[in-house]
Amino acid sequence: MSVAVIGPPSFITAFELIGAKGYDASSGKIAAEILQKIIDEGKFNLILIPERFASNTLSLREDIMKKGEITPLFALIPDFTMETGMRMEELQAVVSLAIGTKLEL
Repeated sequence: MSVAVIGPPSFITAFELIGAKGYDASSGKIAAEILQKIIDEGKFNLILIPERFASNTLSLREDIMKKGEITPLFALIPDFTMETGMRMEELQAVVSLAIGTKLEL
């Protein structure tokens, strides 16, 4: 499986040590640009992104889902900034849409 990781050096280093291809991105805008490039290349099955870039990359990730593509798979992972909760908000919105009512957690 080919794995890419997008984020600041402190985030990508550990993943590079286990064989992932790292892409340095210090902001959400840069992360979204890199993600678009990676998606266009189509070389990776799994793309790891810091949770703090979730909102910046949402439209690109949604485009993949709308096409019905099964790869790449995206994993949002908390990083050292401790910004969390965005994964749960996205999941809550998707489940609420699927069941037709707002899910309260």
